[in-house]
Amino acid sequence: MALDSDINNADSHLHVEFYENDRDPYKGVPFVRILIPGDKTNEVDQPVREDHKQRFPRQWLYYSMRNENPAMIGTALKEWNKEQPEEFTDLQMAELQIYKFQTVEQLATASDSQLQRVGMGAVGLRERARQFLALKNRSADAIELDNTKQQLKVLQAQMQELMNKRGPGRPPKAA
Repeated sequence: MALDSDINNADSHLHVEFYENDRDPYKGVPFVRILIPGDKTNEVDQPVREDHKQRFPRQWLYYSMRNENPAMIGTALKEWNKEQPEEFTDLQMAELQIYKFQTVEQLATASDSQLQRVGMGAVGLRERARQFLALKNRSADAIELDNTKQQLKVLQAQMQELMNKRGPGRPPKAA
């Protein structure tokens, strides 16, 4: 039987951060920090190698193109808390940040072993995170669908107007 990590991309569950070290003797050298959300005891922090760039191309691209105001890839937990404070409390957010969860996507795709470290209620929290993302995606699709329906109504009205207009030509025969 294949493991979940054999089928799915196991690296997608990791929190990967490229940064510039500011300590001697590595001052100005790019470093990579790899964390497993939910496991605060396992952290990789080392200078960047070529295989890191190939293994995490999206994060490396983000680091390469970053500006002075860095942002996370995904929906921040604070945004979820702001939009649905009854579903996701400040205490839950603080607890997840202790375990290095930073985005709703990380929580929604977390494995059972990652959630065991968080404690009771973590599986339900993961399901609420999945529902939040589904609702967010569905609302974007609904807006796009409404825009398409409005455009269709405008086009139908224009077509009806063109069909009702009579162009130049011979008048109809009187019966």
